[in-house]
Amino acid sequence: MAKLLKFFNKQETLEQRVKHIQAGDEEDKNRLIQEYIPFIKKVISNHIGAYVDVENHDAFSAGLMAFNEAIEKYQEHKGNFLTFASLVIKSRLIDAHRKASKTSKEVFVSQLENDLETTAEHIMAVDGFESELEMKLDLRELIRSMEAFGVSLENLVDEAPKHEDTRKMAIKIARYIVEHKELCNKVLNTKNLPTKDIMENLKVSKKVIQRSRKFIIAVILILESDLDTLKRYILNAEGREESDLQRKYN
Repeated sequence: MAKLLKFFNKQETLEQRVKHIQAGDEEDKNRLIQEYIPFIKKVISNHIGAYVDVENHDAFSAGLMAFNEAIEKYQEHKGNFLTFASLVIKSRLIDAHRKASKTSKEVFVSQLENDLETTAEHIMAVDGFESELEMKLDLRELIRSMEAFGVSLENLVDEAPKHEDTRKMAIKIARYIVEHKELCNKVLNTKNLPTKDIMENLKVSKKVIQRSRKFIIAVILILESDLDTLKRYILNAEGREESDLQRKYN
């Protein structure tokens, strides 16, 4: 009876269960996947905006493999397992959509996300980001925001400042704009940088501003967003502390 009570009183978290599975419990791994099929279907359905048929939907197969991948790759520092699994599933759906779009003549945003880890490294030296998957999804949101400014990921990769000093100056300009709400609102509304104001107050040449325009716009959008993984890059580049991540601008 004591053993029975001990069994029922034992409260194992999902994260602990995943760790036990990673230690080699394949049987429980299969059980866990079966138990969380409704969760997998929900994540997929929300992402693609359509009902997922388990038997016939390619997205379900991708989601199932992604959930299995999440079990294998989960680590405690990644936080809640289901949040992590959701990120993995969405990321793999993005990858699948990109591959399916390769034969199209139109350049889809998903195609521009090819090898995002490498792309992000060229743009902003992403080493040190806490979560590759979170960064990937945040970058996707940034791409969507940049579209309104006529800036694509491809543009950003080609025209981002290559030298550290130039990159830091571009970030300084972006932060100056964000910290001056009237200027920031003007940029967001007109989709143009306040070149004259920047030149007068930061003593920067027009040439520098024009060459870094697309990167400056990207940094403004990051600082004005909830894209925390990308904000960490900005903080690292400026030498700021992690505690500044949630800074609000008045």
